[in-house]
This record gives sequence, structure tokens and C-alpha cells, in this order.
Amino acid sequence: MAIGRGAGFVGVEAGSGLGNITRICTVVNSGQTQDELNTAVQALQTGVTVSSVWYPGATVVGVTALADTVYVALQGGVAPEGSASSYATDTTVTVVATFEEQE
Repeated sequence: MAIGRGAGFVGVEAGSGLGNITRICTVVNSGQTQDELNTAVQALQTGVTVSSVWYPGATVVGVTALADTVYVALQGGVAPEGSASSYATDTTVTVVATFEEQE
């Protein structure tokens, strides 16, 4: 596990062993059904087009949930598009953390 120097650890470099780039995203939809979650996660993998702009998908490497908020770990790809309903109806995807390989 890599922790940034600002966290008070001496000699620890920022980075991760999670691949070139890994993003932790929230998938939020009040009262989200399993079908809505499945649709959103599949779209995160395959990609979406929003306002004629293509947002390629990424590899889903982990999913966990807390109430109506689902956390998805994505490797690769670009940052997901953040507009509501881009991935599933009434669902918003937000990047909450990004881990990038440091050189």
C-alpha cells in the first residue's frame, strides 16, 4: 500500500500496486434496483457516448455497497462521465479517488 508523504509517513512514495490507473467511483441512485446497478456497471465496462463524446469503459475490479451508494473500482480507461443518467436512469457516477502508478 502506498501512502502519500503528506499523510505523515517518512519514505513512503505515493502510488499503488493496482495497475497504471485505478479509480474508485460511487454509483448512486436512491432506491437503486439490482437491474439498475447491473446496467450502470455494464456501461462502466463497455463505455458510453454523452453529447457526441465517447467515454471508453474500464475494467471493473471490485464492487461493494453501503446503503444506496455502491463503490466500484475501475482499472484503466478514462474518468467516467459524471452527468446523471449517463450510465443508468437516475444514476450518478462520481470519481472519489484516483490511484496512479508513479514513475
